[in-house]
Amino acid sequence: MNNRTWVSSLALLPAGVAALWLAGCGGSQDTTAKVTEAEQRAAEAELAAQQAQEELAAAKQAQVEAELAARQEELAAREAELAAKEAAAQKASAKPAPKPAAKPAAPAAAAAAAAPEPPPPPKPVVIPAGTRVSVSLSTPVSSKTNRRGDRIQGSVVSDVMIDGKVAIPTGAAVSGTVTDRVSGSKEIGATPMIGVSFDTLAPDADRAVAISSRFVQTGKSEGGKDAAKIAGGGAAGAIIGHQVDKDKGAVIGGILGAVAGGAAAKNTGSEVEIPAGTVISLTLDNAVEMKP
Repeated sequence: MNNRTWVSSLALLPAGVAALWLAGCGGSQDTTAKVTEAEQRAAEAELAAQQAQEELAAAKQAQVEAELAARQEELAAREAELAAKEAAAQKASAKPAPKPAAKPAAPAAAAAAAAPEPPPPPKPVVIPAGTRVSVSLSTPVSSKTNRRGDRIQGSVVSDVMIDGKVAIPTGAAVSGTVTDRVSGSKEIGATPMIGVSFDTLAPDADRAVAISSRFVQTGKSEGGKDAAKIAGGGAAGAIIGHQVDKDKGAVIGGILGAVAGGAAAKNTGSEVEIPAGTVISLTLDNAVEMKP
């Protein structure tokens, strides 16, 4: 074996093993130095090979990253191109929006100024206390048959005018309640009497106001044959329903009443009878406000 082959064989062994082998073989110092130099060169060659491999791997990685970047750029370009095509297609298919209709030339303010102002609402009519109202009884009144609490109905027979205006129209409903009643036929020596307090006035079906007016009619006891007469005939429609003394012919009571067409209270022996259709006169005790 020549020296070159021998040294190459030693380079393949670990450094410690080669040194021991050389020492055992009695190798010279020169031979040992050559072995060490060969080992160093081998290590350097191995390191260079590793560096070359790492550089090659880095180059491959850089190439892969470059290819990936190129693909991303290509994909972005395709997406931009597709978006541009879609925008162009939408623009081509879009229709122009219709124009709004023209508004009338006349402004609302001018129209409002031209419209006339509505008239003010009519003021209510005040009917003063003491006003007399002629009422035709729809319900007969009797001191014999009526009881306290019975409702009595009637209707106005002529318009009541206030300041030239109709305050209470003909036909307005009037109603009240029997508050006093004395039957002469049931009480010996008693004076027959019937009293009604009228409390409601309704000009029409939708309106009603409270009123206060009292109607009282009395007769005479059993001893007087002409008790409870009421004048009639030519006095029809007048305010004549007061009690009349048969001898003196003078009004002796403050009782309100009237007759129409000869209707009159009748004496049935000892009762006061006022048939339906009799016209009586009511005097309002309170002022009444009538809204139109």
